[in-house]
Amino acid sequence: MLDKSKKQRGELREAYALVPSSHCRRKALCCTLLPEMSLIEALAAIQCLSEMDPITRLQLTRGLVRYFFLNSVRITSCPFLVDRNCLIYENRFFGCRAYGLWPKHYYNELAACSHQMKRYNQEQWQNLGISLPQEVVDFHVPYCPHVKPDAGMFLDDETLPHAADKIEILSKQLAPWHESFRHSYFLDLSFLLASLTFGLTEAVQMKFAFVKDYIKTGNQAEFSEVVGNLPDVFAALT
Repeated sequence: MLDKSKKQRGELREAYALVPSSHCRRKALCCTLLPEMSLIEALAAIQCLSEMDPITRLQLTRGLVRYFFLNSVRITSCPFLVDRNCLIYENRFFGCRAYGLWPKHYYNELAACSHQMKRYNQEQWQNLGISLPQEVVDFHVPYCPHVKPDAGMFLDDETLPHAADKIEILSKQLAPWHESFRHSYFLDLSFLLASLTFGLTEAVQMKFAFVKDYIKTGNQAEFSEVVGNLPDVFAALT
């Protein structure tokens, strides 16, 4: 996929450039969650990982897999956030770039859709006999009024939807992987990386076991051992 997406990843930067640069209080409150993303953005992140030094890459890969296993039961910061700094800031995702620039009413609509999906996810876990923590299900990143376009940068009602549409078009060019990332991995980079590491079915089974054990006992020993022993799955890309 990396080989076949070189052209689209180059054009992704052009789509990102449509979003005005901005400034904020940089408290990193928006980095509480790993944002949903298109396949093309996930591939760009994997390319970034492959270009990092091995120690940092392995730490991030383990952090992303850890996020996948426990994000249903614990509010966990984005794995790319280290000491309130984004390790891929220049290549950060559209959701990160657009945060705070959406009109408040539209952002609230997005948050409502996200909460609806989390409630659905909660019901699916409940069907498996597992009750997710309500505070995690109800959690969402609040609208931020402190993000402002930089001086001289212009933002109208069409700018962000146009950029989002362009990114989606680029990602759709990678069919059928684009659809697979949406429907099998739910636009979740951490799910994709866990599946690359363990296999799709195994990753899902492991998440079920870890979540069940975490809720029942709070024990993370086995989980920590598994994550701590993960190999550098991207070493071959360097």
